[in-house]
Formats: sequence, structure tokens, C-alpha cells
Amino acid sequence: MTKIPACFSETYAEARAKFLSAAKAAGATLETHEHPAKGPGGETLATDVARIGPADAKSVIALGAGTHGVEGYCGSGLQIALLETGFADRLPEGSALVLIHAINPFGFAWSRRVNEDNVDLNRNFIDHDAPYPENPGYEELKDVINLPDLEPGTIKQAQEKLLAYAEKNGFPALQYAMSAGQYAHPGGVQFGGNGPTWSHLTLKDIVRKHFAPAERIVFIDLHTGLGPRGHGEIISTAAPDSPTYKRMTDLWGNEVLSTKAEGSVSSNVAGSITDFLAEELDGKALAACGLEFGTLPITEVSFALQADNWLWQNGGAENPRAQEVGAIIRGAFYIDEDDWKEEVFKRAEEVAVKGLKGLE
Repeated sequence: MTKIPACFSETYAEARAKFLSAAKAAGATLETHEHPAKGPGGETLATDVARIGPADAKSVIALGAGTHGVEGYCGSGLQIALLETGFADRLPEGSALVLIHAINPFGFAWSRRVNEDNVDLNRNFIDHDAPYPENPGYEELKDVINLPDLEPGTIKQAQEKLLAYAEKNGFPALQYAMSAGQYAHPGGVQFGGNGPTWSHLTLKDIVRKHFAPAERIVFIDLHTGLGPRGHGEIISTAAPDSPTYKRMTDLWGNEVLSTKAEGSVSSNVAGSITDFLAEELDGKALAACGLEFGTLPITEVSFALQADNWLWQNGGAENPRAQEVGAIIRGAFYIDEDDWKEEVFKRAEEVAVKGLKGLE
């Protein structure tokens, strides 16, 4: 019997080795997209793809891990656990399972939510030739979102200003300002990039190769950091009145929450992977969601992003506070406790099994 906590890892290198081993044991075909950078120990960084099922399958279910780098500690563990518990055995005949491991391998290995260019990949899938979305709240708050130092007085003053903004404009407005993305400050929190990143282009190649023959696709992008501890919310970026949203509710019922309506733990963001998939796979029966697992209170998660950004604008791994800040951000997106790992796996398995209905 698979011990679920043992499927999770302490480092990216360990996670990658476990994933490749579990995929081979499950009979998957593997492909590797090597990243130009290296990990903290000089190790190879890569996005690895495991596929079980025919190359020309008309129905595909896929799970992505590590879009937000450090969140890959959870996503990788869930992919490995699904492989080791025989999820692929439940596939309808003639369909395929595709697991995309470490979509943002740099962020995973270096315990960052962003990539090697300080880009939030889930804000990067946007038309970079068109005018970028504006985020006036970010512009108003940029000097307190992007901390000049981590001194207690500085942090306290910044938090007071953020709270005042929320009291004046509402908490959703503050969350949008801090998380929806911005395209004007490359060294700032939530930078969406000014062009397609390595991970963006690599994922596009993977999607075109593995999903082109398919007519029915279910895609679950695994995330952490929002919502109550251990709870897994199914997030759609589709409008509630769209055919895509209808396909999702056919699979998961009223558990699906749209970022374009009230009730989701996520703001309505631009440039997400699910929006990219909807555009890239237009004409196919697609149900693409984020599955978001709660970790710590949102104030602690937000501070972790601020601290991480300060660190990497001030020497990164060479900064004397690197270990301290690295532990803060990792702890905000990954709960290294067995009960949490068991809970998130149970939920991920439930959502994935229900997703199989979309292949029929």
C-alpha cells in the first residue's frame, strides 16, 4: 500500500527522481525539456512529461505541477501519489493520462513562486504585442507591496497601509491589487513579464504535441496558497455562462467557482494557463481548471511573496537571510505535515476521478 506522505519530497532533485521512477514503473513514456539554468546544487532543471496511453488518444486527462515553482512541492507529490496508487488503471479504454512535472523548474528548485526572470508564469500567457492590463491598485501600493527591507518597523508600516487600503476599498480590491499581476515593474512582486518565458514556450510545445489529436481534454493545474488549510477549490477562469464552464460543472458540479464571479479564493487574473489552453485548444471539448489547496492565512502568504521578492532583488541565494526567507516562502506554499499531505491527496484524487467523466 502506498504511503502518501512518502510521495512528497524535500528538494526539487528528489522530487524529479521520484517522479521519473514512478512514471517508469507505471509504464509511461517520458520526455524531458531541459532548462538552461541549474539548480542550487548544480543539478539539471527540466520540465518532464509522462504519458500513459495512446499517442493519438481522442481523450486526454492532464495534471500540471509547479506552474508556480515552489508550489511544485505539493503538485509533484500528488502526481507521484496518483501514479503509485494506480490512477492510470482507471482511464477509459483508448484515452491517455499526461503529467507535466515542474512547469517552472527554476522556481521549484530555488523555492520561488516566480521563474528565473522574476515572472509569474500564470500571468505570462497574454498577448505581449497588445496593451497590457492596468492595475491601478498596484501602482498606488507599489512602494509598500515591494518592501525596501525586512526590518520590523518597515513591515509594520507596510501592513498598516495595506490594511487602510482594504478598509477603504474592500478586501477583494486589495487582493486584486496584490495578486492580479502587473507588467510595468520587472523587479516587483507579481510581474507578468514583457514577453513569453522559457516555461511559457515549453508548455506551448507540450500542449501542441500531446493535445493536438485529442477531441476531449481535462486539464487540472495544481496550486497552493489560497483558501483554508488543506481545502482544494476548483477554480475556473471561464465565465459562468460559457460552454467551458458548463462542461466543468458537468464534471464537478457546484464545486467549480469562477474568477469572473463572486466566491472564488482567486482574483480574476490575466495571462493564466487555463486561459491559454482555452485559446490554444479552441474547438475542442476542454475542461481546464486550477485546483488550489489552502496552506496558511492569506496575510502570511502575501508577506512570504514580499519577503521573497526583497531577497531576490538583494542578492538572492547569496544574501545572508536567504535560508530564513526561503523557509518562509516554502512554508507558505507547502505544509510539510502528514495530515495535510493525506488531505490534499484525497481531494486531488477525488477531483481527478470525477474528471475522467470528461473523457467519455
